[in-house]
This record gives sequence, structure tokens and C-alpha cells, in this order.
Amino acid sequence: MSTEYNHLPKQLKNHYILARHGFSLANNDKLICSNPEIAIPEVGGPRNTGYGLHEIGVEQVEASAKTLAQHLGDKKDQVKVFCSPFLRTKQTAQIFSKGLGVTVEPTPNLALRERFYGKFDMTSDENYKLCWIDDNAAPDHGEHSQYGIESTSSVVDRTTQFIVDHIESKMENQTVLLVAHGDVVQCMITAFRNIESYRHREVKHVDTANWRDMVEEVA
Repeated sequence: MSTEYNHLPKQLKNHYILARHGFSLANNDKLICSNPEIAIPEVGGPRNTGYGLHEIGVEQVEASAKTLAQHLGDKKDQVKVFCSPFLRTKQTAQIFSKGLGVTVEPTPNLALRERFYGKFDMTSDENYKLCWIDDNAAPDHGEHSQYGIESTSSVVDRTTQFIVDHIESKMENQTVLLVAHGDVVQCMITAFRNIESYRHREVKHVDTANWRDMVEEVA
């Protein structure tokens, strides 16, 4: 089923792997942290070092990078790495790059940023459930959220446009790692599978620091 907000071409020139950031300081505090002004800087947060990775998250990503390196084999050090500019995703991308032997720094881009959760930003992560109820409620499916939550179609629109403009139009036969956030990864998977974005909760959950190979996802 085609959707006008999904810009991915039917035939992709590159091999895509999506990864979710590791367990973060915001996760540890059970907070939704989706505002770029709060989540990008290396200041603020519980330690005044920004809302980056927790020690648990660092260990998670290091372990996940090893499994990805094994999965990719000889191609592991040639991966092109792009990430959300949020501190937790940048740190995750850097750890993945180091584990894969990639010497080029990950490229951050706001198109891969966290989904914005409106009035629930910097509140309890229990409120994610209300966001997902909004997403699943027909016929609107969160397109005009009463809470000011960014719609899933908006997430797919910006992320797939980024893939087309910055990757598909500039390279081919490359392995590309995109490091992003929970709902963002889930929504991108719906785009690769060519299903409606509001069905992102039907997609197998991608846990913190985990990655998903899109060749296997759409096979």
C-alpha cells in the first residue's frame, strides 16, 4: 500500500540498517525527552552533562556493535553512519562506529531526530501509552493530536525524504546505518515495509541499543 508521505523508491540503491540508541539518562529517569533544545546540548540533565547515554546504555551499544560487526563481516568498516543529533543518539552512533572500525565520524541530521511528544515532553514515560492510543484511534490516527504530538506520518515524511535526498541520490551499493529513536525506528520500518505509519506498534519492537537489518525486515 503506497502512502504519499513515504518517499522511499520501490528499488533502493543501498543496504539499510536501523538502530535505536542505548539506555539513556532520560530512560533511567523515566522521562520523555523529545525537545531538541533540551536533548542535544551537553549540559543540563541529572548530571549536568546533557541527556546522553547511561552507563548501562554504553555497555548495551558496545555489545550490539559486536553482533552487528559479525553480521556484516568484511563490510563492517565501510558502513556509512548517520544519526539523530540528540546527544544519546550521537553517542550511540559513535560507539557503533568504533565497534565496526569505521573511522569517519557519524553524520548527524535533524531529520532523524526524536518524535516530538508535545505536552508530554519531559513528563513520565508512562505517557507514551497515551501517544500510542492516539496513533491507533481511527479515523484520524493522531494526525491532529489533541496533545500536540508529532504524527507518525510526519516522522516517516522527514526520515524518508532524508534517505532520498542525502543517501539514495548520492551513493549506491553502500551499507548505511541510521541511528535514531524508538518510535522513529518503528515508523521507518513501516516505510520500508510500505505499510501505514500508524501501525508502527504492530512492528516487532526494537529495544534500546538493538538494530534491525531492512533487507531481512522486508524479505
